[in-house]
Amino acid sequence: METTPANYVLILSFFGLVQIRILIDVLEPLQRVMRTAVVVLILLGALIPFTPSAAADNGIVIEEILVSASSAAYNGTDWNGDGDIGSDSDQYIQIRNTGTTDVDISDWILDDNIGEGSPPCRIGWNTTIAAGEAIVFYRANTGIELDYFDADSANLMDKDGNLISTISYPGEDSWWDKVYTYAANGSLWKQDPNPSSDQGTCYTPRDHIHTGSYILQGRIVPMTGPNDVIENGNVMVTDGNIVSVWSDGSVPPINTDNVTVYDTNGTIYPGLIDMHNHLHYNTAPLWEMSPHSSSQTNEYGGYENRYQWKNHPNYSPHVTKPKNFVHSGAYWNMESQAMKYVEVKEIVGGTTSAQGGPSSGKDSFDSILVRNIEYYNFGADQIHTKVTELESDYIGNHIKTGNQSGNLRAWFLHLAEGMDESSRAEFDILVENNLLVGELNLIHGTALTKTEFDKLGEVGGNLVWSPLSNLLLYGTTTDVAAAKDAGVRISIAPDWSPSGSKSPLHELKVADLWDDEILGDIFNDYEMVKMVTSNPAKAMKWDQYVGTIEVGKAADLVVLDNINTNPYRNMINAIDTDVRLTVIGGIPIYGDQDLMSAMKGDDWEDAGLGKALDVTFIGVEDGGQSWEDIVGDLEMAMRFDYNEMNEAFGDSLSDFDSQVSNMVNVGLDPVHTWGDERYFRVINSSNSANSQIDMSLLYDRYYDRTASIDIVEGEEINYTDSNPVTYVYGCTISTALNYNPDATRNDGSCTFEQVTNNTDSQQTNSTSDGDEDTCVGICEDTDITESAKSKADENLMYLSIVMFIVFALAVAVIIISKSKQDEDTVSFVPEMPPIKPPESD
Repeated sequence: METTPANYVLILSFFGLVQIRILIDVLEPLQRVMRTAVVVLILLGALIPFTPSAAADNGIVIEEILVSASSAAYNGTDWNGDGDIGSDSDQYIQIRNTGTTDVDISDWILDDNIGEGSPPCRIGWNTTIAAGEAIVFYRANTGIELDYFDADSANLMDKDGNLISTISYPGEDSWWDKVYTYAANGSLWKQDPNPSSDQGTCYTPRDHIHTGSYILQGRIVPMTGPNDVIENGNVMVTDGNIVSVWSDGSVPPINTDNVTVYDTNGTIYPGLIDMHNHLHYNTAPLWEMSPHSSSQTNEYGGYENRYQWKNHPNYSPHVTKPKNFVHSGAYWNMESQAMKYVEVKEIVGGTTSAQGGPSSGKDSFDSILVRNIEYYNFGADQIHTKVTELESDYIGNHIKTGNQSGNLRAWFLHLAEGMDESSRAEFDILVENNLLVGELNLIHGTALTKTEFDKLGEVGGNLVWSPLSNLLLYGTTTDVAAAKDAGVRISIAPDWSPSGSKSPLHELKVADLWDDEILGDIFNDYEMVKMVTSNPAKAMKWDQYVGTIEVGKAADLVVLDNINTNPYRNMINAIDTDVRLTVIGGIPIYGDQDLMSAMKGDDWEDAGLGKALDVTFIGVEDGGQSWEDIVGDLEMAMRFDYNEMNEAFGDSLSDFDSQVSNMVNVGLDPVHTWGDERYFRVINSSNSANSQIDMSLLYDRYYDRTASIDIVEGEEINYTDSNPVTYVYGCTISTALNYNPDATRNDGSCTFEQVTNNTDSQQTNSTSDGDEDTCVGICEDTDITESAKSKADENLMYLSIVMFIVFALAVAVIIISKSKQDEDTVSFVPEMPPIKPPESD
């Protein structure tokens, strides 16, 4: 018979009856007071809780952990013998079997602080610890970082997520080359390391890498040529890559048996690429300002160059301090949350790659969500960026050698940003120092003329155009007409949120408006869409990986609603509500709830506008952060409330008051442009932005869906019908109570019979094929914390049953013993015996 908790109840009940019957016979000769006293003690004993210890059962404990391992420069020891000396490799967690029998710990879980910090890992198969022996797990294998600065812990759980053993320690407490262990009295102790010679293996889940296959159906715009559109086509994705593209009615060039098909009812494009941003600033909204000095104001009401607006008195509290206070470890220390948030701002606009992340990547964000262009991608990281002023003596040997060897993919250079001669003269430095190379992505170039663009075109250079930021700061923008005439490849990008759009999808509208109203429509629709897809890919030598929909390329895709029969105008006019799906590396990250539910089940969170979002990846650092928690943390931080800041980090700053003296409630910039009233108000009220063009047309022409605006169609393509498609709004999820079969657009109104917890603390990002029981990675039946909780709840339930049975039997004893009284008929109430308090230590 299986010894389940329910069986224990039956066993205990049986033995309880037997023992109490014996007890009655023994107590019969005793006086009534003694009988009653013993019964009371039985009742009290039944109320003592019993908590089983898994560690006590099998003898498995975390014996010691090494947090601070000296590097080679400080005569450190190569504890694991891999040749890499220091904490990055030699931190370790040692597990010992203190029991008398061998224990198989295969598939058990190692973690630091549960639900945060490093991702957990599962111990490899055939890992058995013999009685009395130990096995050590090094960071080089587990990837688990034991934090020095903040309090942390090492935790061992069984394969079901039940906590077996733990060692916790305070922040800034560990000693170099000393391990934490527990002394005999249970206190935390430091001593010399004693690692076992037996090293274990532990595998981190890879839920941030797509596996499996699926097919997306819809109108396909591959961006390989203006007339290459497939009106009704299929894109098959396998293990994160595009493996086949074909039209309906033709035979698929690949085996599609048992592959799930998702009809998008939309238009499928390559994912958008953001070629210029400063992502770590983008929690802040548009900076509402005008030039602070008349001597620095140009004819359009803007600044003369980029070195002037940084001296504006409001620049620090509205732009730089919000970034520093949110990201820095000395303040809010929320870089993980902030970077995920700003990348989501890109993703909701269909962006799949973005330039301009922090100078160094972090595991918590650089391997998930959008591709960070400067970091390691597609087998290399030969991309360089220079944001600061190009000095006259700048040599740039790494650019020259990279160009000569062919290893350089791209050089992103901020240059000639402004209106004056000093800005234009920066290009001369570039030429004089032999730095004008074909890999150059010249950012802004607002001061450049035909002369400079001709030279840039001769070497095959590239231009990155950020019209909204230029208009807000300088009142005018780059001479893209001259750049086009010179054969310069042009990309469109938003710059940053203090003076730009939230993503290329929205910057595309500013560029289109400028083209229509100022330039005379010199770019056709296909050329405009190229500036956010295939052009950026070619400009940084990523065109063999992304930028078009072709076999062998990464499955970085965006699906937009069919709002226009011209597929290129369809993207130009598309806004937040029209983004059906964003896929990065084959993983569906964001989209309409009906499509995300079909592809991912309930593995998502509500993102507003009837959209679903998945930002949790257990296989990366801090991967358990939910979208709700990220938004909540940042909304609190961006208030920059004095009392909240003082409580959080005031004690660690000797000059706290001076550092926060001019901080203001900046507010967290919304992820969606549609519905962001402040965004349009700042643009419409800017004197410089409206000096040459009426910027109120931006909302009226693209975002006001109640208006009927005639849009000029591109002359180079065959799609000339601009009549918009009419959509029926309602609940499109078939399992909802208010499902509307006639609805073609989900409006977020769906209601369900029971609410599902979508915080997504454990998951796999492999595409669901409808099998709810299938799981990949560390998930099992529930997440770790829920498993432990459910086990505890189950044990508590059975313990309560046992207590009730014992209580009932004890009452029966009283009744039975009372019935045996043959000599006393007078009621007698004994005094309660004194209960001795527990002795203090």
